[in-house]
Amino acid sequence: MAIDASVVLQLGGAALLIRALSGLARWLWLYIWLPQRLNGEHLAERFGPGSWALITAASDGLGKAFAQDLARYGFNVILVSRTQSKLDRLKDEMQALGVQVRTVAADLSNTAPQTYESLVAAAQDVDLSVLINCVGTTVHRRYGDVPPKTLRHLVAVNVSTTAIVTHTLLPLLLRHAESTGRRAALLNVGSIVGRFCWPGTQLYGACKAFIDHLSIPLAYEYRDQLDVLSFQPTVMATAMAAGTEPAAITIPPQQAAHAALSQLGHVLTSHGHWRHGMTAAFLAVLPRGIRNAFLLKQALAMGKVELARSEQATESERLL
Repeated sequence: MAIDASVVLQLGGAALLIRALSGLARWLWLYIWLPQRLNGEHLAERFGPGSWALITAASDGLGKAFAQDLARYGFNVILVSRTQSKLDRLKDEMQALGVQVRTVAADLSNTAPQTYESLVAAAQDVDLSVLINCVGTTVHRRYGDVPPKTLRHLVAVNVSTTAIVTHTLLPLLLRHAESTGRRAALLNVGSIVGRFCWPGTQLYGACKAFIDHLSIPLAYEYRDQLDVLSFQPTVMATAMAAGTEPAAITIPPQQAAHAALSQLGHVLTSHGHWRHGMTAAFLAVLPRGIRNAFLLKQALAMGKVELARSEQATESERLL
């Protein structure tokens, strides 16, 4: 029996339309509807009222925003960062919200066992229900221009730290799930750079792609106990990005944290805020050659700002 070509075209067009509408509906649900509906009662009910959350890189930027949100929602918090004075200031702020706060001053780029033992010591005797791995660092330049010491530091901070902290504290998250019958949560902060092959920040992108490859399997291995989110934001107004932010896609870290928490437990990966979701969608449809030329230009411009900032800091230290 002959098949009318016009029917085939109509069916194909209908299928493409359904797929496009389905994708749009999912995008609106993820980036518009869920963030509008986030409230502390939902998170507390899912993970346990009065339970504890541990956040790395908690004294600044995105980590601080996560800590503030969770404290407002009634979670007790364990704040991990390198600088005790910053942790002390944030602790006072958190305690004013009526929650318990513990601090751990640790340089997580140091992968010695004692570094991570301090995290276990802080969390061992509490009901740890949420772990947010927020540590990260980047550099923007061509690969051959990156010093070997910087290469090792990037891998230590962006890969080793997340892997080891997750492995170290996973038993405590599973203990919470078993003892309370509620879910536990693991939120690993990656980057949109890990989704696209990004010239000019290639090692950082490779490290952040690792976040996906660690997080998604864990979601399936522990699907009965653990909500996992691989969070891939774009540019935020933080110290790490200062002076390099494209204004159109830059958002405050508070907005990024809010969006990510709203999506936790609903999806495995997300860019968080709708602006970052739009950025990812735009980059995905660009031809690779055009996209890579654009990204390399942006990365090298950011690298010039980073280098000037580094030289200024070195000069300030010399004058002191």
